[in-house]
Amino acid sequence: MAWRPRWCRPWKSPDTVLRPVPVSHIPEGSLARRSAAPPGRSGTSDRTTCAGDVITGQTSTTRVAQLDGGLPLLLTPTDGGHTAGIALSLGFGSRDDPAGMSGAAHLLGRLIMSVPLEGGPSLGERVEQFGGTWGAVTGAESLTVHARVPADDAPVVAGWMLDALTRPALSDAALGREQRNVTREPAAAEADPAAPLADALQAAFLAAVFPGHPLGAAVDGTPGGAGRIALGPLLQVHQRALATVPLALACDGNVREAALRSRMSPLAMARAGGVRPRRSPHAPAGRPVPPDPAWLDGPCQLLAGAPAPTATDPRRDAFVLLGHVLGAGPASQMHRRLRAEHGLAPVFRAWARAYSDAGVWCFLAGTDGADGPAVVRTLRAELARLAQHGPAPADLDAAVRQARTELLRTAENGYAAVVASHHCVTGAVWSPEAERARLARVTAADVAGAAAAVAEGLRVVVRPDGRARDE
Repeated sequence: MAWRPRWCRPWKSPDTVLRPVPVSHIPEGSLARRSAAPPGRSGTSDRTTCAGDVITGQTSTTRVAQLDGGLPLLLTPTDGGHTAGIALSLGFGSRDDPAGMSGAAHLLGRLIMSVPLEGGPSLGERVEQFGGTWGAVTGAESLTVHARVPADDAPVVAGWMLDALTRPALSDAALGREQRNVTREPAAAEADPAAPLADALQAAFLAAVFPGHPLGAAVDGTPGGAGRIALGPLLQVHQRALATVPLALACDGNVREAALRSRMSPLAMARAGGVRPRRSPHAPAGRPVPPDPAWLDGPCQLLAGAPAPTATDPRRDAFVLLGHVLGAGPASQMHRRLRAEHGLAPVFRAWARAYSDAGVWCFLAGTDGADGPAVVRTLRAELARLAQHGPAPADLDAAVRQARTELLRTAENGYAAVVASHHCVTGAVWSPEAERARLARVTAADVAGAAAAVAEGLRVVVRPDGRARDE
């Protein structure tokens, strides 16, 4: 059984492949996310910023231009490909849901793909009629629609995307239909063996790590929250987001820029244009640390973790490698302790995710309630050992190689979506090659510092929880 965290809510056609990005956005979550010098946001097509990238073994560059009205256009040409990826990202996610409208961003993402477009089929239908695949991903800090289609059709699809995002035909009927689908998602997710992380576990963990912070909100909102949103307030949220948060369009593949520009609706570009400020830092509000979980007999899931550096903090790379050092592979010390020596957790994984003003390091495990405390003790012991001695050279080298491969997989699957959402959140061009170079500079002492920070701030939640059931 494959376990994977649901830090962002993907909604996609069955053939679409878009893996969660372990470091930045998402974005679902996620999580989705850091060049040393962010590109200028006021340039034209003649003022460009390039970042070296590796896509399916070919070297290319991402060029930042602008469409009319100021919409950033991120172009990553490649040689020899017959398809192109297109992604349009809005810097509006679950942390931006207004009070009393939990789940608004997630609901908007579904509606944008499903409502009629210009009186005809929806965006999702049109992409499939062109033989493409599509999806929408709502994370904590961005909402991204993406597609992969034949390269010659990319300009048309990009124009449809912009129209769908800026001028969706929202109606009470469409809203009611998607609200019914959203309210059924938790039950469907619980029945999906490929996505076993319970909503209640995720919500409890985020609330414990980000107490009083917008990032503590679940991506798909509180139970039943989306079902109570009315059309009028949702339209206001949509218009306010278009006017105030960053937006970016990204394409990878052999897409002709002139054709792309000619297919953009002037009205849509006028509504999407303008340079918007980046997100302001939000200081976390403190509250008492949650009590230790109450373990029940039988299968359970535990999620342990701690705050981590932001998406633009160079220290975050050490937390990424800490996740691989304590990961589920046979080269990991945790694998040796939990599985080979004690048989405590047959399935587990560790990872880091970074946001614009915060980050989180996570350890997810499936085990039996009777073994849960031993799993947590083992994790704490490994963190303490790493904090004192750091990883062995072979373990650090393996972690760097795993992280680099993960970046290449991200570049090969959903590249445009990562570039668009990352630019919305950070204002920078995402470059897997630059990230791989930074990972190579992380030392054992850096990983030791990350382990010490996680050990100091560790929070643990479990589902099912005996205390939650008794209440």
